[in-house]
Amino acid sequence: MLKMKRLDNHSARQIPYSEPVSRLEEFYQKQYELIKAGNTDLATFELVMLGNALDFIQIVRTSFSSVLDGSEDSVTILEEVLDALKRGIANKNVFDIAQSRLAEKAAAYLGFVIIATIGGTWEDTGNGAAVSVKGRSAFVDEFVRQYLCGDTELSAVQYYRNIKLLK
Repeated sequence: MLKMKRLDNHSARQIPYSEPVSRLEEFYQKQYELIKAGNTDLATFELVMLGNALDFIQIVRTSFSSVLDGSEDSVTILEEVLDALKRGIANKNVFDIAQSRLAEKAAAYLGFVIIATIGGTWEDTGNGAAVSVKGRSAFVDEFVRQYLCGDTELSAVQYYRNIKLLK
């Protein structure tokens, strides 16, 4: 039986956040294929978050006819999408599992933008996904949930700008 060589080097796992979304989609697909072929060491929390962010980009493209490109300017579009979701949640007066999953994907996108434009790394904490920027944790998961439930006064743009000030 042929034994597969594992891709254990750091460069095989590095996500090229500054690349265009189409390049990130190619990178993710390649990683996915390598994982399916047995390179399970490539299955990282960071890759899962990239997959969630790319899913959110696709959902916004098809459901909202808007383009999220990973730029700082796209946080405004993210906020518009979150506002639409927030209105839907308020009308139903419930935060169900499907909405929770969408919130996780939106948070992954926000974290992706923060890492791509400001810098930082993903953290898997006991309190949800966070981005570590300059040694401080930005709990993007918690922010998006609070935003959608109307429990924060900050907009997504304000939240992003506050994190940018940490730099």
